[in-house]
Amino acid sequence: MSRVIFMTSLILLFAIWAPLKDNKKTPRKKKNKNMKKSQKRLAVAEREERRSKNMIFEYGTNKHKNKRRARMDLYRVALFSIFLFSVTYARSKTELPISRQASMIEVYSSSEVAVRATGMDKKDKTALVDARKTAVYFLLYLGTDPILNTADAKRKFETIAETFFLPENIAMYISWESNKLVSRVKGKLPNGKNGYKITKDFRVNKKLLKETLTNKGIIYAQSEIAESVGLPQIMVIPEVPAGQTPIQVFDSNPYAKQAAGTIESFLTARKYEVVVPRSSEQIRDVVEATDQDAGFGAVDISYRLALLMGSDIYIVFSGQVDKQQARVVTRAYETTTARLLGTETGYSKVRPGVAAEALVEEAINSSIENVLSRITSYWTDDIRNGIQYKLIFKFDPEMPQTSVLKVQGAISDLVDEAFDRAKENVVTQGTMDYLVWAKNDKFNRSSKILRYFQQQLSGNCNVSQISINRKLIIIGIGE
Repeated sequence: MSRVIFMTSLILLFAIWAPLKDNKKTPRKKKNKNMKKSQKRLAVAEREERRSKNMIFEYGTNKHKNKRRARMDLYRVALFSIFLFSVTYARSKTELPISRQASMIEVYSSSEVAVRATGMDKKDKTALVDARKTAVYFLLYLGTDPILNTADAKRKFETIAETFFLPENIAMYISWESNKLVSRVKGKLPNGKNGYKITKDFRVNKKLLKETLTNKGIIYAQSEIAESVGLPQIMVIPEVPAGQTPIQVFDSNPYAKQAAGTIESFLTARKYEVVVPRSSEQIRDVVEATDQDAGFGAVDISYRLALLMGSDIYIVFSGQVDKQQARVVTRAYETTTARLLGTETGYSKVRPGVAAEALVEEAINSSIENVLSRITSYWTDDIRNGIQYKLIFKFDPEMPQTSVLKVQGAISDLVDEAFDRAKENVVTQGTMDYLVWAKNDKFNRSSKILRYFQQQLSGNCNVSQISINRKLIIIGIGE
C-alpha cells in the first residue's frame, strides 16, 4: 500500500510542476498600410502606455488571471504536502515483524522446526500475520544458533528484508500452524496504541529457508563449504564411565545404540563422514597404541579414540529415559585439543505409552541440530588457518642428552618455518608435543609432514614413523 501511494504521488508531483499555458491570448490589431506616419507613431505610443500599465497594475487589471494563479499555487502546495506525507509513510512503514517474541518448541524433523511465536497489531488478522513473520524471524536472527550467524550474512539480508517479509512470501515457509491460539490479549502495542497480542504454534521449513538464502547469495551452501575446505569427519561415541569401554556401554544399554544410530543418520543425511567404533578389537588397539606410543596415560578414552581414529570432531552423548519422556545431552569437541565446541540438551515431549526408542530419537533430534550448527560455524572459521594436527616427537631413551637438545632446537625451528601457526604443548627430555595448522597447498596429506621432517633432519638424526593418521602424527627420533 505504501509503495502505491509513493508512486502515485511521484506522478502527481511531476504533473503539478509542468508549465501551465495561458490559453487566453491578447488579440493584436492588424496593421493599416494606409495609416499615416503620425498615426503610426501615436498607435505605438498608446500600445507602450497600455503595456506599462499592465505591468504595474497587473493584479488590479487582470483579476481573473491572478485568481487562477493563486488557485494553482494552493494546488501545488497541497499536492506537494501529500507527496511529503507519502514519502514519510513509505519510510516509516516496514514489513518486518513488530513483536519478535518467539521460542523453540522442538526440532520436528530434519527439515522442520516447531516454534511458538507472538504477533502484535491493531487487528486480530494482522496480528496473526505478524506472528507468522516472527516465527521466521526467530530462525533467522534469534535462538542459540540463528541462520544469519555472521555480520556479512546479516548485512546482505538487510538489502532484501522488506520484500522477504511480505506476508505472501512468509507463507511459503510456514508448513503448519495450530488451529488454536495459545493466548490472545488486548492491550497496548509498542507504539502506544491499542491492539492485540496473539501467540500461536507454527512449524517452519528451515531447510527451504536456508535454500532460499543460499540461492540469493546470503549464506553459503554446505556443498560450497565442502568443495572449498571439505567437511569434517565426526566420531560419535557414548559417554563412558571410568573403567568401561564404548562397546561395553553399547552392549549394556540398548538406548545408547538407538541414540548413536539416530545421530549417524542425521549427520550422513548432511554428507558428513561419520565414524563409530564398533568392535572390541578396535577399542583395544586404540587404547594400547595411545598408552604405548603417545604417552597419554589416563586421558579420557573418548579423546584418545577420536585422535587415533583420525576424526576432526567427536560427539559424546548421554541421557536418561523414563516411561513418558527422554532427555539427551549432546556435546561436540575439537579432536586435537579436546576443546568443547557446543553442548545442547534435548527433550522429547511427555508421551505416555510411547516406545522408549521413539522418545530417545525425538530428544536427539531436538538437540543435534543446534550442535551441528556450531560445528559448521567452527569448521568454516578454523579451516582458514589450515588443517589441525597433533604432532608428537618421541626420542630414543638411549640418545645422548647433547644430541637430544641439538635435534630439539632444529625441530623447533623447522616447525616455525613449515607452519603459519603452531602451538608448543609439552617439551621434555623424551617428548616434544605440538599442535600445528597445515595449509592445504603445502601439506594436503599428513604423510607429507612426516616426509618434510625426514628430509630436513636427515643429517642430524634418524627419523621414523610410529603412527600417522588424519589428525595424529607420532614421529620417532633416534641416532
